[in-house]
Amino acid sequence: RWHDVGGLKGVKQVLREVLEWPTSVSAANSCMGVALTRGILLYGPPGCSKTMLARAVATESGREFLDVQGPALLSKWLGESERAVRDLFQKARAVAPSVVFFDEIDALTMRRASESGANVESAATNRVLAQLLTEFDGVHAQAEILIVAATNRPDLID
Repeated sequence: RWHDVGGLKGVKQVLREVLEWPTSVSAANSCMGVALTRGILLYGPPGCSKTMLARAVATESGREFLDVQGPALLSKWLGESERAVRDLFQKARAVAPSVVFFDEIDALTMRRASESGANVESAATNRVLAQLLTEFDGVHAQAEILIVAATNRPDLID
């Protein structure tokens, strides 16, 4: 809940305005053609309450909270990481309304390597990122899922 997060009054207000309020009046917004925000990136040093803020968004808006550690989706087997991303979003749709929280999103969304300079590892990362972006695009069509991501290194994100 918001009262569990000490301080950060301005950040909490922005999260309410950007994520909570629009979804509570989504019917009115859709009639007026207003595009809703479906996700937000939280960044800052370790220990600055990014995860707690994401949990508060879910709790205060009555949504299921799916906590994903970015590196946990990665697999050494070809195609398994992409499948894990698809499975995650399938679960998010099944338990909707939901908040999908990606902690350490930079592990999944590092800048893409060019095809000419790509090695096997970067090619796999590119495929995971492509799958993630495809799923993010699908979320825009569904008001019941919000994406909250966190990183200590926003400069690494593609």
